[in-house]
Amino acid sequence: MKLICDGLDLSDAVLKVSKALSVKAANPVLEGIKISAKNDSLILTATDTELTIEKTIKADVLMDGETVVVGKYFVDFAKKLEKEQVELSCLYDGQLQIKYSDSESELQVFPVINFPLIKKSDEENYFEMSPEEFKDVVEKTVLSCSNDDSRPILKGVLFEISGNFLTSVSLDGFRMSVVKKEIVSSGEFKAVIPARTLMEISRLIEKEEGNLKIYIQKNSLYLEVENTVIISRLIEGEFVKYGHILPTAFSNSFTVQKEALLSSLERATILAKNDRYNVVKFDIRENVMTVSAKSEVGFVNENVNINLEGKDIVIAFNGKFLSEYLRIIKDDFIKFQLNSSIDPCILTPAGKEDFIYLVLPVSINA
Repeated sequence: MKLICDGLDLSDAVLKVSKALSVKAANPVLEGIKISAKNDSLILTATDTELTIEKTIKADVLMDGETVVVGKYFVDFAKKLEKEQVELSCLYDGQLQIKYSDSESELQVFPVINFPLIKKSDEENYFEMSPEEFKDVVEKTVLSCSNDDSRPILKGVLFEISGNFLTSVSLDGFRMSVVKKEIVSSGEFKAVIPARTLMEISRLIEKEEGNLKIYIQKNSLYLEVENTVIISRLIEGEFVKYGHILPTAFSNSFTVQKEALLSSLERATILAKNDRYNVVKFDIRENVMTVSAKSEVGFVNENVNINLEGKDIVIAFNGKFLSEYLRIIKDDFIKFQLNSSIDPCILTPAGKEDFIYLVLPVSINA
């Protein structure tokens, strides 16, 4: 193998695929980046068997071939070659030779035969949506995904496609996000996509031109965008039947200006974060809500104007859960719907139902 490529293109490609590198893998080759030279292209691939990222860049290929270079060092080395023309070649002793300017280096490689075979999808199930809409779905659902390894199904987002509508759902036992979007699809199907995969796709979408076309097969996802291929395993198992979790009727509701509430919450959580549950209390009376928090450090008490429909109520939440939600909302007003101080509360942008955020209250004595 022998090729010449632009250092900036190489650095960018190596950085992108490195997101799929395995750390301290049982199979050492998974800590490597596969380099394939063919025709006028250099293809870089990394995988941990759960997530695979492949990036293609232009190159002057003098000799076809492939190898697997130690990923950690290749990533750091490529960052220092952004202003150079880079020549990569495999030596007879198996090392990867890197030439740039009047200098050269060598890096250790793994046997390419040990690198996993990457299979690309040829299934017909797919859905299309704009990059902007996809990013919006990811931002609003990933925050409610669980990090608990004991329930792996909750570490992903359910994508439920029916006709030209997508319903995305995530929950961690304390909160739940439900996002609805109009899309183009091949029919009806569903999949649980790992949160990590969704975040990597969102980061890789740089130019918002044209629709994303995401293919779903029995146990994997396939996407190609901007000369980058992402293949990910789906999470197997039955997702939580979320429909019965959502309340259908409410005795209380109030509307509040988002920025006013967020500012008050952020000040309150400075003290609340010293508490295990980040407890912030809402004392709702007529058209004023008192936001308060206390710990051994001190206390905060602030009034926020609201528009209440219903009766007075005192309820408490994990302030972190509310703040994270409010930071991603672009609307000016938020609607809270609730029944009691122990029942789930529903938050939506005022006048909209395309993003439902359910959060459980915490005991005021917690």
